[in-house]
Amino acid sequence: MRLFVAFLAYLCLCSPALAEVPMSDKLCTQSSATDVTASALLKSGNAFDCSDNKYAVKGPRVWVKIPFLADALPAGTVEVQGDNNGLTTMQVHAVLDDGSLLSSSFSEQQVIDSWRPKGHYGLAVPGTENPELRSRIKNVYVAIDDPKVASSMSLIQLASKERWDGLKLPLSIMFGVLCGMAIMPLFYHVFFYGALRYSFMLWHSVIIAATVVYTFSSSGLMFLAFPETSLLTKMLINYWALAIAVAASGFFLVRFVEQGKIAPWLRTGIILTSILPVLVTAFVLRVDDGYNMDARNYYHASFLPAFFVVLYAMGHALRRGSKAIWFQIAGWTPIVFFGLDRVARGMDLYIGWPALDYGLYFALVMETIILALGVANRILRLRQQHEDTLRKQVELTLLADTDGLTAINNRRSFEREFRRDQQEHRYSHLAIFDIDFFKRVNDRYGHEIGDEVLRVVGRELEATQHFAARIGGEEFTLLMQNDSRESRKNCPANALTEICETLIKSVHDQVPEIREPVTFSVGCAPIARRASLRSVMATADRRLYDAKNNGRNQIVWIDISATKATKPAGTASV
Repeated sequence: MRLFVAFLAYLCLCSPALAEVPMSDKLCTQSSATDVTASALLKSGNAFDCSDNKYAVKGPRVWVKIPFLADALPAGTVEVQGDNNGLTTMQVHAVLDDGSLLSSSFSEQQVIDSWRPKGHYGLAVPGTENPELRSRIKNVYVAIDDPKVASSMSLIQLASKERWDGLKLPLSIMFGVLCGMAIMPLFYHVFFYGALRYSFMLWHSVIIAATVVYTFSSSGLMFLAFPETSLLTKMLINYWALAIAVAASGFFLVRFVEQGKIAPWLRTGIILTSILPVLVTAFVLRVDDGYNMDARNYYHASFLPAFFVVLYAMGHALRRGSKAIWFQIAGWTPIVFFGLDRVARGMDLYIGWPALDYGLYFALVMETIILALGVANRILRLRQQHEDTLRKQVELTLLADTDGLTAINNRRSFEREFRRDQQEHRYSHLAIFDIDFFKRVNDRYGHEIGDEVLRVVGRELEATQHFAARIGGEEFTLLMQNDSRESRKNCPANALTEICETLIKSVHDQVPEIREPVTFSVGCAPIARRASLRSVMATADRRLYDAKNNGRNQIVWIDISATKATKPAGTASV
């Protein structure tokens, strides 16, 4: 594909140069009424203007006189070429060495049908198909009715008809390939925007659409699909497409570059200068009788503020450390310089080199591809930032819900789980565990050993099927799961006994520094369907104190009197 595009680029840049002779420095102009014929014009003896002011014509019909340089062109039919923007009817006349006149008239549709790639017309010079008559032609006169742009005259050239007939297909294919390359990122945006919803993707889609429309229209491909499109319509499409592309570029720039990398005042300047071409196009490019060539100068001049502001903004964002701006620098710098050339030629400041037109087409297409890569890179960065933010939120949530020493749930997490259970009813009992004589462990063996005991207890409780939490000091809670409807009413004393035995053994095995057994007191309370956390905790806490006052190392699941000497029903020693 790259070799194919390079081959087409060679054709469009090199072959036309061998098949045409620019005439801008040799032509002269004169204006007249639309009913003046070529013979009447020549008989009048009015002088043609060959000065630098020759394009400032006023009449409804403009005559362009060019010398016929037959020796500079290959043998065969010669045609007159020029910018076809806004043209209607035209005439081409050839004056022979004996003063006789050969004439051809062309309707607007015939001018349209004669289109050449890159927005030119190609009208055959009468008599050039005959070698004998061709050798006798001295001058060619072109009559243009109601020209809309000065380039219809300034870009006039003589060219080989046969050569350009042969170039029409490969150049059309080249422009078609360019349109296809430019439009591919649009499908990417359509596919991903529904999920990602980044606004800069929409603005880049507008840029792509405007670029494709401009390339499709200005290159002449439009006449393959819509052969009856008027040249005035084609001209307005060209101008509006570029204006919309620049406006969308401004909105794209301020949304694409990272937050804070463009100062607020500069963001406002970018938006205002980018929409200026749209406003100027709406006000000065009228299609009624009020249209004049000065409107084209206003149109092209309206792009200058946007170009200079964008150049400054790219440097500004780069100095502020933007990484995304590199894609704009790579994609937009060639366009800005080609655009400045186009503005200068559009304002008729100079004729310019026609090959620069092809450069602008390639720059526009490459811009869409480069910015598509930039959009993909920006999306990846935004997604990474989003994932980092989510990860930090998860980490903060874990820190807020996790006990720092034991790495199990803390009181905040425990209270939230209890509130959730009021809707789901997954837990039947709440048990509070307290380590017996824990202060003595700290005093005798040190706080590091005491902390290790807490960590062992936390790990073992977390390993059960129940919801474990440390609610403060040496106290832990379990929200007991019990799937049997019948046993929901009964305290899971057996399960609690097994858990306490596991805790005692684990502390003994994993904290060998402690020589005596570490035991636990447990208070257990049922969780009624409408019971509040405060009431259930109060019941379990009261029973925990009953266990501690009754000799410790036991589980209490009913309210008992702490003064009773014998062990009451509702208690179990571990």
